[in-house]
Amino acid sequence: MIAMYKVLHDWGDEECIDILRKCREAIPRDTGKVIIVEAVVVQEDHEFKDVALMMDMVMMAHTPKGKERTLKEWSYVFHEAGFSRYTIKRIRAYQSVIEVYP
Repeated sequence: MIAMYKVLHDWGDEECIDILRKCREAIPRDTGKVIIVEAVVVQEDHEFKDVALMMDMVMMAHTPKGKERTLKEWSYVFHEAGFSRYTIKRIRAYQSVIEVYP
């Protein structure tokens, strides 16, 4: 198992795909998983609306390629990195717990 906390949002899609490919290579194919704690942006999420705006501003100032991703954007990154499935667990925070499997 590999765990990452608020790492991938600092990188563009291609860099995330490269990082996740290396993770996939490092975990067992039958029992391995990568646990990621990151935001999954939901446009209708009024509970964290102000946090989403703040995070967008932080990302613009912090990194030229990083971004908060929607479910569709995460799905693209995971599949391009060679993962076959994932689960997303919403928690009472802006971030979600994402489990990605080979």
